[in-house]
Amino acid sequence: MSAVALLLAQVGLKPAMAAGRNVSLAFPFDVTSWDPTARIIPHATSLYKCVFDQPLEYGPDNQLNAGVITAYKWQSDGLELVLDFRDDVYFHNGDKLTSEDFKYTFLDRPKADNTLQLGYIWNTIESIQTPTPTQAVVRFTKPFVTAPQYLGFAGSFILPKKYISAVGMDAFLAKPIGSGPYKLVDYQRNSRIVLQAFDRYWGGKPELENVTIQIIPNPTSRASATQSGQVDFSFALPIREALRLGKLPSISSALTVTVDTYLIHMLNKPPLDDINLRLAMHHAIDKKALAQALLNDLPEPLSSPSPPGTPGYEAAFNFPYDLSRAREYLTKAGYSESKPARFKFFATNGVHPVDNQMARAIVQMWSKVGIQAELETIDMGVYFQSVAAGTLQGPTLWFWNNSTADPELYAGSYLNADTAFSVWRSQDVMEKLSPLLVERDYDKRIEQYKAFNRWVVEQGYSLPLLQGVSSVAHAKTLHYKAYQNGWILPSHWNA
Repeated sequence: MSAVALLLAQVGLKPAMAAGRNVSLAFPFDVTSWDPTARIIPHATSLYKCVFDQPLEYGPDNQLNAGVITAYKWQSDGLELVLDFRDDVYFHNGDKLTSEDFKYTFLDRPKADNTLQLGYIWNTIESIQTPTPTQAVVRFTKPFVTAPQYLGFAGSFILPKKYISAVGMDAFLAKPIGSGPYKLVDYQRNSRIVLQAFDRYWGGKPELENVTIQIIPNPTSRASATQSGQVDFSFALPIREALRLGKLPSISSALTVTVDTYLIHMLNKPPLDDINLRLAMHHAIDKKALAQALLNDLPEPLSSPSPPGTPGYEAAFNFPYDLSRAREYLTKAGYSESKPARFKFFATNGVHPVDNQMARAIVQMWSKVGIQAELETIDMGVYFQSVAAGTLQGPTLWFWNNSTADPELYAGSYLNADTAFSVWRSQDVMEKLSPLLVERDYDKRIEQYKAFNRWVVEQGYSLPLLQGVSSVAHAKTLHYKAYQNGWILPSHWNA
């Protein structure tokens, strides 16, 4: 950095603000692959949504809206879903998107390649009929009541059948095309993603013409890049850094409470297979103190998996911070301060606001009652691989993304032993959860999930902590739009 640029940065003046329609963003992580259906990683949804379309869209208010699909309707038996598509959607190479591309993405490819994680979610599809280019009829082997919600979440991106069939998957991964608001024009893994607005995008050409996403894993470096003018926007910043940057004359910051949640994934392995230890761990955590110290006292402490403002939330249920109870449960488990319980405890570092700081604070809280947790930083990719393989060696602090806010996609997903995302796997959970997954009466399903949520917390299978907080800082010339699900979507901004 030049001496002039450094001086400007020290007083918060940026040598190069968002100029016209060109902006640079800092993300803490890259995509793992340019096949958005290969691995279901909700954290990467914002990146994929730049290039690819999802069938349905969630708005800033977290309401499910039309997208490429204009309407959907369940048939009377609850096993058939009729989807109507727009007729003005084009892929970046000019090919028109049709219902055949949907069928190819959601049925043909997963059947041909059982390693695609999209197939895990949609494995109850029996057939997809495409009577017209703008209609698909999806037949399921059993009720999939949250299918519409999943069409706007978790790897549900439509791929170009004609293009992939012509060039092959390797060529597609090297030069991917979608029907999203931006074309990928340059890519350097773990370094940068260069995007250009797609002028035939069905939702209207984005106002930000050129977007460069720099991959900067270190949160302090992201903050510095924003202050110095290297980037116009950074997210997942430490809260204190976001607040500090927001006081500078040329930078704004935004803290948004989201429908995401901080939680601790428990593990059905010794010593955590003892309910007394699990409940002791939970009672020993002062969630309010975590919110005050780390998140500007913005998020609500959680007693159940579904946060406030979502259908499964239950205000009356309370799991208290109580050191006396924690010690009582530890005694029942055979532990004490002189004979502490010991295990490894994992957390990411800088992937989300205060992830590692929160984990360190929890370790200190546990140590007061006789729990000695050895904190280790875990890479996101390693975490997902370990979960899928069943080789994770300890509980993990995690930031759970659920853009749908449906209770099934909270505990109904991360405790579902039939998914690749489940950490705690046990038969008693599945006995209670399985009927909920096929319950077609919405009101009844929500009430049953509230009871399920209470039960899993009382068993110590889930340790919900706090609502999520999206933490960003950006040039004042950039008009950022916050989403309740925490998505970062530059196609909806302007400068």
